[in-house]
Amino acid sequence: MAEVEYIKLRRSLLDLYQDFPLFCLASQDNYVLYKPSGTPLDQIIKKGELHPTLFIHQEDRIPSLQKIQGQFNDKLKDNIIGGETTLIKDTLCNLVGETLEEPRSGALNALPETIDIMMHGVSGNPEVLNALATVAFTDYTTIMHSVNVMALTMGFCYFYDYPDEDIRRLSLSALLHDVGKTEIPPDILKAERKLSAQEFAVMRTHTTIGADIIHSNDGIDTDVVRGAMEHHEKLDGSGYPNKIKDISEDGQLLGIIDCYEALTNEERLYRRAKSPFDTLGLLKDDLLAGKFSKIFFAKFCTSLL
Repeated sequence: MAEVEYIKLRRSLLDLYQDFPLFCLASQDNYVLYKPSGTPLDQIIKKGELHPTLFIHQEDRIPSLQKIQGQFNDKLKDNIIGGETTLIKDTLCNLVGETLEEPRSGALNALPETIDIMMHGVSGNPEVLNALATVAFTDYTTIMHSVNVMALTMGFCYFYDYPDEDIRRLSLSALLHDVGKTEIPPDILKAERKLSAQEFAVMRTHTTIGADIIHSNDGIDTDVVRGAMEHHEKLDGSGYPNKIKDISEDGQLLGIIDCYEALTNEERLYRRAKSPFDTLGLLKDDLLAGKFSKIFFAKFCTSLL
């Protein structure tokens, strides 16, 4: 597959690209310079006018992404100091969204700093994490799901006084547990219907794809891969990708939190999102069937109180 030379930018983040040249599409496959590097976008058109769809050249994508990640991490610090949960979540979702545009490029290496910022900011007030996980935006996405799972996981860790090293590993693993979905075809990932057996087989590959993506980023501890690889495994061997019964504690915990978060927040045409109480009831059925750890299930329920 030929490399895409120009990459479309999200309109809501255009102001962050001041230091880079941006392009617009003059005609089919004919990109022309719209804004030179160093020029603010508000100097290009009059106030109130809309910019066309803008693109960045592939050679500038990684340098611009690294700069934007730094800006978002700085903004996250300010949001945490301000204590506004909605702004914290919006910044996290934007940061993770931009990062997952290029997950094999080394872009994931900015996320450990993000986790450290969150840990430093909420260590004295960990209950903010449960509030963070319940902030709802209209567009529920894999990115929002990942942020919610991270918040619930970090909150669980603080509730039980986990060492910082474990909080850091588990929180980053939670944030990246679904990174493999970035390479699942959109028509399968975003299907508003039950998937066919063949489509579901493709969807299941997100676990092994995610593990491979994490391994491709040298700056990420390999222990983080467990969340991506094992969060759909079950203790009775009925899970995937490897149908193992000997699941790591990280995989067991993230499997419960992943299911809980998805059932309480994700609306489907064939399934309504459920209340926390009803969701825990459904998970209890799986618990009694031997799929989940009784210890981790009980501890997770307690951490939500």
